[in-house]
Amino acid sequence: MTFLNPAILFGLLAASIPVLIHLFNLRKLKKVEFSTLIFLKELQKNKIRKVKLKQWLLLLLRTLIILFLVFGFARPTLKSMFIGNSSTAKTTAVFIIDDTFSMGVVDAKGSYLNQEKEIALHLLSQLHDGDEVALILVSDVNNQSAVTTDFSLLKKSIESLSISNISGSLQTALIKAAKLLDESTNYNKELYLLSDFQKSRMADGNQFPNLSEVMKEEIRIYAFPLGDKVVFTIAIDKITVNSQIFEKDKPLQVSAFISNYAKQNVENSVVSLFINGERTSQKSFSLKANETKEIILEGVLKKSGYQEIAATIEDDEILQDNKRFTQIYVPEKIPVLILTEELSDATFVQYGLQAANTNQQLQIDVKLLNQLLSIDLKKYSSVILIGTAGENISPLVQFVQAGNGLFFFPGSTTSIQSYQSFCAAFQIPKANNLSAGGVPFRFVSVDYEHPLFSRLFESKQKKSIESPEIYSAFLQRTEGKGKSLITISNNISFLSEFTIDKGKIFVASTAPVMTQTNFPLKGIFAPLLYESVLYLSSIQKDNVDILTGDKLTVNLLGNVSSQVTVVKPGNEKEFFPVDEKANELLYVNTDRFGIYYFSSLNKIIRAVSVNANPLESKTDYAEQSDIKEYFLKIKSSARLTFINKDEKPETIIKQARFGTELWKYFVLLAFLLALIEMLVSKSSKKDLISLTK
Repeated sequence: MTFLNPAILFGLLAASIPVLIHLFNLRKLKKVEFSTLIFLKELQKNKIRKVKLKQWLLLLLRTLIILFLVFGFARPTLKSMFIGNSSTAKTTAVFIIDDTFSMGVVDAKGSYLNQEKEIALHLLSQLHDGDEVALILVSDVNNQSAVTTDFSLLKKSIESLSISNISGSLQTALIKAAKLLDESTNYNKELYLLSDFQKSRMADGNQFPNLSEVMKEEIRIYAFPLGDKVVFTIAIDKITVNSQIFEKDKPLQVSAFISNYAKQNVENSVVSLFINGERTSQKSFSLKANETKEIILEGVLKKSGYQEIAATIEDDEILQDNKRFTQIYVPEKIPVLILTEELSDATFVQYGLQAANTNQQLQIDVKLLNQLLSIDLKKYSSVILIGTAGENISPLVQFVQAGNGLFFFPGSTTSIQSYQSFCAAFQIPKANNLSAGGVPFRFVSVDYEHPLFSRLFESKQKKSIESPEIYSAFLQRTEGKGKSLITISNNISFLSEFTIDKGKIFVASTAPVMTQTNFPLKGIFAPLLYESVLYLSSIQKDNVDILTGDKLTVNLLGNVSSQVTVVKPGNEKEFFPVDEKANELLYVNTDRFGIYYFSSLNKIIRAVSVNANPLESKTDYAEQSDIKEYFLKIKSSARLTFINKDEKPETIIKQARFGTELWKYFVLLAFLLALIEMLVSKSSKKDLISLTK
């Protein structure tokens, strides 16, 4: 038993008052001489015993009356028992409502979200004036919540709730709720947890924070598990662009990874590929329960610029995971810079590119290496470097690290020392030696599976490159740090590829001059150069997988004026003022699926695809034992009560609360005892009067 006003219990001392009064008022009967009649003496003894018994009964009744009145004013409560109305002690109630898109599942009682709203509104109506309330949404991952006593405001917030595209974990919401309840000074601290309790969205991975300091025993958690339906859902978990060379009027290959999260097999479903809103291809597929497949789709890029790519499947019980987006950029013109120590070294490279540039897509500039420090490299999509830049190499390193491409040829006069200095600057394996004279090298193997060679041959079966004669070459191996695209004897790379941060470089082991190789005379030379430039210019910068709710950092260096415009899916625009000295913009409003465009000075500076969190598609719901185990892992001491859909929450909450008050029953008992005391006291007085006569 608990007392809400324990200070009143000092009033129990008043129970001694009837005892003291009784002791002071003890009467000693007068001796009266009677006749020798024995009958009269026995009659007097019986009356005395009856009066004493009533006096002891009156003492007991008066003491109990005082005790019951004191207990009543002390407001006693009894745990785990329901008698009458709930406690009127002040309450802080925090509602955690799961509004993620898995709550859009519909069963016989409606959508899970609408059921949550109905339960929350009913619980809100059971609270009293002066109680504190707070609402925490599982999708609201970036904002903090606060308590309020304005029930009408919270009611409007609950009534206006709709399914969110943002996924969040229950753990994040629990941490916020625990902090609010720990800061509360109210006697009752209650947490209403309404969710479908997906196993995949309870915790943040395998991280379990220690909440023992804030999730204390005085907190009561009422869990409402709503996820009890076997859900039929198929989801596109990921979409990747397989093509690595993007060109107008050329095919694009995309892979869609589709998972069947249902308990049943799927037969002859359809996935479609859309490019810029136009369906370009579709395929049927079948999936076993809990199976994932990669479906390859192809379409044609009909224009240049940014391309919005989407894969879609047919609707099921969860709609938000049936579509996934990505984007690429197809340049209308590709500015290429040829940097060379000697103009004569660049002759075959320049002529080769011009010969292959039949559609005039490439814009070719040729400049000497000694002009490097005065060149704005940001104007170019890729650079062909013939010769080393010596100590001035850092601008080229930064150019590649930023997400651009570089094709390196040694020059006709490049020494082993300068070649090694180039390798050191890009942190790639160094050449062991320069081999010249003797028997010419020839191609031993070619990686025909690399995208560089994918469009060079009409027949996929007949792939062959005529090997040139290589008279002089730097003996370099990739050593597992890159890919050898063309290999000569002893596993020496003739052409290799390395990834440097966000960019790529091709490294050739010989100069494109006739004194070192006859490669420029071979038919493969010009198309290989052209495809290499397209490949190195098609690197997708910052093409990361962004999920709804994620924060996004946009690089602003050298790209913006005083304002950045964001065009969200649905063509909604947002405007952000930026400081001219700002290096980046932090964007947090990623609440829609699709492509976001960031622009300034009438130029798009970045496009980002935002998609659904695939964890939200996993409708494997936690059992009560799983939920109990989770609260043990986070070191919670709070008392956990489960309330199912068919149960009356207010009844269970009243039973589970520590505070069903018993004061009215103590007062009622005191009143009844007072009536009895009046009757006994009146009878006792009559007996005393009869004895004193």
